Amino acid sequence: MSVKTGQALRPPKAVLFDLDGTLVDTADDLGAALNHVLQKHGMPPVAAEQYRPMASHGAKGLLGLGFGPALHDFPFTILRNELLDFYQQHLTVHSKLFGGADDFLPQLAQQGIPWGIVTNKPYKLAAAMLRQMTGMEACQILLGGDSLHQRKPSPVPLWVAAHKMGVAAADCWYIGDAERDIEAANRAGMTSIIADYGFIGAADEPDLWFADCRVQSLLSLIPAL
Repeated sequence: MSVKTGQALRPPKAVLFDLDGTLVDTADDLGAALNHVLQKHGMPPVAAEQYRPMASHGAKGLLGLGFGPALHDFPFTILRNELLDFYQQHLTVHSKLFGGADDFLPQLAQQGIPWGIVTNKPYKLAAAMLRQMTGMEACQILLGGDSLHQRKPSPVPLWVAAHKMGVAAADCWYIGDAERDIEAANRAGMTSIIADYGFIGAADEPDLWFADCRVQSLLSLIPAL
């Protein structure tokens, strides 16, 4: 665990997570959806090492990766709907909890610390994923990218989630693997934690995200609870 010099993590009264790349490794299901669309339109498939860092960037990022400059030659809305339709039907074929989440979440329950999810993933897809996966039953609140008028990097979804859980923002941890996650957490006044094990690409610069903490596994956070 890497913490800002001279600072100890403030124990949380609630923990909020990003979903893709933080709680759940969704890369292979998202990659399968992308490759389905690419094959349908006569484009070459994308390998896992290429789509994995893009898995947190939504349909737009994935389609941009797969189609490249040729994306402008296709009706984007149709491609996006094809990708999301396939993905919705194959949400949890390969997806699984990662980063030590399968042990970390029960530890939160044991210590009476509520947790929830604030994601930019469409609510319908995120809710279906939670229903299909074991270990997610204790999630107290789920906000998707379309749940409010604002989405990350706006701090508003994080404030709403904390309010609904009855906890002050300053008493919350927010854990995510993308710059928008850390920006939202910092703007919300929450403790910001980078999931270094997540979908962080070679071009990303997490050292410049001004997070309070970086972890290679959620398990390393247990002593700070």
